[in-house]
Parts: sequence; structure tokens; C-alpha cells
Amino acid sequence: MTASKQHGVALIIVLMLFAILSTITLEIVFRQDRFLTRADNLLQWDKRYQYAMAAEVVAQQGLIDDLDDDRNNNAMVDDCVEEQWAVQLPPTPYDDAMLSASVQDLQGRFNLNWLITTSGGQFIRNPEAITQLTRLIEQTFPPEANPSRLANEMADWLDSNNIVDSVEGAEDPEYRNRRTPNMPVSHESELRALLSFRVNSQPAESLVWGLFTALPQGTTLNVNTAPPQVLDAVIGSVAGTGAVKAVIEERKKAPITAISNLMQEPAFNGLNANQKNDLASLLGVSSEYFQVMVNVEVDGQLSRLVSRLHRANGQGKTTSVFSRQVSPLLTPLEPACNPFYNADGT
Repeated sequence: MTASKQHGVALIIVLMLFAILSTITLEIVFRQDRFLTRADNLLQWDKRYQYAMAAEVVAQQGLIDDLDDDRNNNAMVDDCVEEQWAVQLPPTPYDDAMLSASVQDLQGRFNLNWLITTSGGQFIRNPEAITQLTRLIEQTFPPEANPSRLANEMADWLDSNNIVDSVEGAEDPEYRNRRTPNMPVSHESELRALLSFRVNSQPAESLVWGLFTALPQGTTLNVNTAPPQVLDAVIGSVAGTGAVKAVIEERKKAPITAISNLMQEPAFNGLNANQKNDLASLLGVSSEYFQVMVNVEVDGQLSRLVSRLHRANGQGKTTSVFSRQVSPLLTPLEPACNPFYNADGT
């Protein structure tokens, strides 16, 4: 091989080595930049989360202060208008963040776990609650939804047996990729897992989901914070729409302080003693379960933390968090009073 050819081969080898080294260098720089970006994103996310947690602690203290105030005034009542917790924090600067928050009463919503009762360690379908849920879905879901089918499927989703108790129900054999839990649900979003639920069957207004919740079975409905649709589902199915209107008119004057007094209203005279007692056992005037929503913005990046709290109304000052969820900001913060609170229910 001549000297010129040897020089040509050497030049090609040098160029190849240079290209390889350049490629490796670029890959190292790219990976390092990606690692730094990921680390910065995680740090920023953690900062927003910690700010949200701080706001959650403030909300917990507000609920405790409200409970102390109720005890001092001997009025264990919660409404969404005058209570200390019933406030909404507008966008407020805090260090390098912008925070906004609100608190909602979960006991002003329809509890899906009412669809079952406990007997002998088994969860049994509650026909009255199924009727109530059917009535609520009829008012809130679009016409193409099948309210009775969805309510019965929800009951089968919860009850202990694997028998389809209604022609409109559904149990394990009807589901292909999931199984019914056969126990109380932990979140209202489990409605979406039902066999007949379709995307085009969901409420057109996303805020309608604020009418549903998942709480322990014996939890009562707070008549001071429940919107008309939920009152109609629970009270209207037993006592009629006149009783619902009576509740709404009564709480407009002042928060209702006793269910026993409410049952004496003329609108409930059509019920016998047993019906009144059964209905009264479902209702209350105070709450233990609340939701705190916090939006945090730092350097143009947004996060929302949704926390659910249990405030024991006993002698202690215990307020505990039983769930936290980092949620996308698809809708505005919910106000203390449900958006449908002042609606006429039509």
C-alpha cells in the first residue's frame, strides 16, 4: 500500500473516531440534560405538594376551630354559608407560590354506600336506597343513560353475593376485565366501572359528580348543605317534593338545628310514625366528613391536591385525613356550597 493510500485510510479512521466521540458526547449531554430536567421537575412538584399540604393543615385547624365554636355555642350545626370552614381562599401569594383553596361538606352528597346494609357480616342490597339513586340519576345524567340499570348494577357491585338480584343488575360473569368488589366503595368514581356506564352516559356537566360521594354506611345526609337534587332523591322519594321545598325554605331562614323539629313540618304529615323515624335516621344537621381542594402554582406550573378528612365530632379534637389525590385541573375549585345548592332542581 502506498503512502498516500495509508494516509487516506488513517484520515478515514480519524474521522470515524471523531464521529463516534461526537455522538457519545452528544448522548451524554442529552442524558445529563434530561436527568437535570427530570430532577428539577420532581423538586418543583414536591415543592407544590408541600405547599398544598401546608394549606391542608390550615384547613384542618379551621375545621377544629369551627367545632370548638359550635360546642361553645351549644349548636352542633354545619351549613355551607356561615360556618368558619365554609370559605374559599382566592389566589393568594405565599413565598414563591400562588395558593387557592376551598372546603366542601361531603355529607351534603348522595352516599353510594347507602345502597347496602350490613347483616350477619354480609352486605345486603337496600331497595329504598336503590330507588333514591335511580331518582338522582334521572335528574342529573343525560337522557340516554338508564338510571334504574345503573342503580341496580351499583347495588350488585357492592353486595356480598355473586347473584344478579335484579334483571337490570350485573355480577362477575357479566364483566370481562374486572370483578365486583362485593364491599363498600371508597370513591364515587367507581360508578364509571359499571357495566352500563358509557362515556356518552356520563353527566354533561362535570360538576354533577359533586352530588355523589363514598362514605361509611351509617353516615347521615346533612340537610343544611345538600343541594336540591340530593334532597329530592332522599326525602322526595319518601315524602314528596313538597317536603323537599319545605326543607329548602326552612334552611333559607336559618340553618336547621334538629331533624325532630323538621319532621313536625306540615309537609311531612303524610308520613306515619315509622316512615318519619326511618327518614329521620338518614338525615342530620352537622357533618364529620369534608373535602379540601388546594391549587398551587409555582413558576407557571400548577398542581391540585384533593384531601378528604374525617373530623370526629366527639369530645376530642381529632381530624384525620383518610384519602389524598393529586388531580388534574379540569374544572375550577368547587365552592363551599355545591354549585346546585341554590338551584330549583329542575
